[in-house]
Amino acid sequence: MAPNFLQGLLEALANPEADPNLRRRALRVYGLFLLGLKGGLLLLLAPFLPQAPYPPLLFLAVIGMAWLHLQARSALEEEAPLGPLIAVGLGAGAFFFLGVLGLLLRPFGLFLLPLGLGAFWLFLRRGEEGLNAGTRGS
Repeated sequence: MAPNFLQGLLEALANPEADPNLRRRALRVYGLFLLGLKGGLLLLLAPFLPQAPYPPLLFLAVIGMAWLHLQARSALEEEAPLGPLIAVGLGAGAFFFLGVLGLLLRPFGLFLLPLGLGAFWLFLRRGEEGLNAGTRGS
């Protein structure tokens, strides 16, 4: 991708009156960049995290995901222009959080990785809905 293309995407994401399809594409590129960054960090951490089969960590995963979900919802409601960006960032954070807990709870905790991808996808969809709601409300 050329730098001008990325610059155009970022400008479209910051401009509420830009083409909604371009804004949605920019949000997806931003989300995939964050997901790739967090996934790379998980790959780097994997050999160094010890196996810790401590069952209360699953409870921590559930509580943490509920908290991140509430944070994303409130960001979409209260942070008008940046709410979708915050929601997608929290989705990438949810993937990383569940990924670290999944690596700690190996081998059975690895089911948290696809759950983290699902949480990221959910937050990305909510962010896209927030973009669409912002363009309709103008």
